[in-house]
Amino acid sequence: MGIGTAFKLWRTPRPDYLASPWTDRQVAQIVAADVFPGALPAMPLTRDAAIKLPAVAKARNLLVSTIAPLPLRVLDAEGLIEKQPAWATRTDGEVTPWHRMARTVDDLMFVGAAVWSVTRGSDTFPLSVEHVPTSRWKIDQGQMLIDDKPAAETSFIYFPGPTGGILSEADGTIRGGLDLERAWTARVKQPIPALELRETQESNLEDDEIRDIVNKWKKAVRDPEGAVGYVPFGFELVDHGATEAALFENGRNAVRTDVGAFVNINAALLDAAVSESSLTYQTQEGERSEYLTFGAPMWANPIEQRLSHDDIVPRGQRVRFDTGDLIAPAATPTGIPTED
Repeated sequence: MGIGTAFKLWRTPRPDYLASPWTDRQVAQIVAADVFPGALPAMPLTRDAAIKLPAVAKARNLLVSTIAPLPLRVLDAEGLIEKQPAWATRTDGEVTPWHRMARTVDDLMFVGAAVWSVTRGSDTFPLSVEHVPTSRWKIDQGQMLIDDKPAAETSFIYFPGPTGGILSEADGTIRGGLDLERAWTARVKQPIPALELRETQESNLEDDEIRDIVNKWKKAVRDPEGAVGYVPFGFELVDHGATEAALFENGRNAVRTDVGAFVNINAALLDAAVSESSLTYQTQEGERSEYLTFGAPMWANPIEQRLSHDDIVPRGQRVRFDTGDLIAPAATPTGIPTED
C-alpha cells in the first residue's frame, strides 16, 4: 500500500521546487530569477521568499517557539509509561530534539507535510528518528522518494499537516505582501513618490526651462538633508503621496490579518492593528489563552496523532506534548514586600 493510499492524500504531489530553509539546493530558483526576471511572479513560491514577509516570519516564529520546546511523552490508559522511548527525548546526530521539532512545524506550516527518517529495532518500533528536509523527499504516484530513491514504508514517518501549506493556499496573500514590502522599501528612498508642477497661469516657459525646473526638484527630493526647492510664479506644487501612504499602512496591516487567518493565529498576536469598528476588549492573557486553545493545537495535534499510530508506539499507548509549563499561568509580580 502506497503512502498516498495510506493517508488518503488529496494534494497534488509536491514538485522539487519546494526547498528547505536548511539546505542550499536552490540553484534552479536563483538561475530562473536571474535569467527570467519578468516571469518570476508566475513561478512557484518558495519558503525562502515567503519568510521575508514579516507577518509570515512572525507566525512561524510564534508556532516554533511554542511547540518546539515541548517534550514528547508516551502515555497509556494509566498515564505516563515508566520507560519512555529514547527517540522521544533525544537524537543521534547533531540536530537537537528542539531543532527536529522546529523544522517539522516549519514544514507543516509552509508545505503542509513533514517527513522523519526512522531506524527501527527488532520489535519494529523506532529506535531513533531524524527530520528529512523537504528538498530531499517527494511523493510520486503514491510512492515516497527520498533522495530520488524509493523509500520503504518502515523507513520513514510521514506527517500530513492540517492544511496544504501556506506556500500554496496563501500564495496570493504572500505575493501581494512581498510586493507591498518592496514598494514600501523603495518609497523610503523616495519619500515623495509623485510631485506635479501644475501651471496655474500661462508662463510661456520653453521646454528646456521646464525640464530644468523638474530636474532641480528631482534632485531636491533626493537630498538626505531635506527637500528645498523653488516654485516659479504661476506654478503650484502638488504632492500625490498622501493616498499612497495610507495604502502602505492599511495594506501592510491587512496582510498581517490575512496571514493570521491562514495559520489560525489571532491577528493581534502578529502585531496587526484592529480597527475601532471591530475592536473588542481582550487582555493579553485572553489572547494567549485563545492562541493556546485554537492556534497552536492545530499544528501540534497532527504531530501527536501521527506519532500515536501503532507503527510508532504499541497499541494502547499514545504520544502527547507535555504542555505543563506552557499552560501554567505566569506568576503575578508583587514587587518587594513592604511593611505596613
